[in-house]
Amino acid sequence: MSAKVFLTVTIDTECDKGARWRVKRPLAFEGVTRGVTLHLQPLFRAHRAKATYLLSPEVMRHEPSVAALRAVEAEAELGTHLHGELAEPGAFEPDETKAFQRDYPEEVERDKLVYLTRVFRDAFGRAPRSFRAGRFGVGPATLGILEDLGYTVESSVTPFMDWAPNGAPGLAFLDAPTQPYHPDRRDPGRRGSSPLWEVPVTILPHPLGAVPLLGGRLEPRWLRPTRGSERGIVAVAADAIARARAEAPTRPVVLTCMFHNVEILPGTSPYAETEGQALAILRRPRALLSFAEREGIAVIGLADVPGVLEA
Repeated sequence: MSAKVFLTVTIDTECDKGARWRVKRPLAFEGVTRGVTLHLQPLFRAHRAKATYLLSPEVMRHEPSVAALRAVEAEAELGTHLHGELAEPGAFEPDETKAFQRDYPEEVERDKLVYLTRVFRDAFGRAPRSFRAGRFGVGPATLGILEDLGYTVESSVTPFMDWAPNGAPGLAFLDAPTQPYHPDRRDPGRRGSSPLWEVPVTILPHPLGAVPLLGGRLEPRWLRPTRGSERGIVAVAADAIARARAEAPTRPVVLTCMFHNVEILPGTSPYAETEGQALAILRRPRALLSFAEREGIAVIGLADVPGVLEA
């Protein structure tokens, strides 16, 4: 019998951005108050699916955004997402969120994660269980801090990716597992003994990635609706399922899709300047959720993953 398949759809939830991810001034939150409320959550509700919203600190300081998220938390999962510029100590409003949290001194990273977790608890009356680093910038101190703060799931590992060209030399996950695992505390892209579960973003190598000279310039295939097509995102999901079943036929398969809340509205991210472009992006998670519904794939929260793997 084929292993069961589960899908998590994780949405990095932030303030509104613009071209080159520049932060809107003054801070604006249409991607939450309209994007989540009017577009995303109705989509998930229609497919009886559970979304995971990973919340950046500025969102949790904006009361209308908090109210919108409180209204959906009974049917969605809420976790945290750190862009360090926006978290105390030393919080400020940057033109762009460029920091990689692994570059902070360990005590500063800890203070920022403690602050992020406290803001979540103040907003929602409970502790978060799931986390993703902004810009996937997880570092050698991150997992130990998350363990101390009571998290159970981390989701910053991006298999087949090297972030050196984006300003983070040494931040690479080229050989990371593609299915959930217990990571090494100091090297999250490797298996280890941390009690946390690492749930990597679903990414596949490009089919021509091994071709000399050519392969290194080809972007891996992400389970992400920002680019591509409806058919394309479904193909990535199907190929990821086949790959996982070939590696471990009896183990449950977990797919992890990711995108940003601001990508599905015009003018709030670099990806959609027009209403038509925004609607095209929104049709891709709809296609993925329809595929999951047809195939009997349960769409669960990120923090639900340990339960299905440990059952």
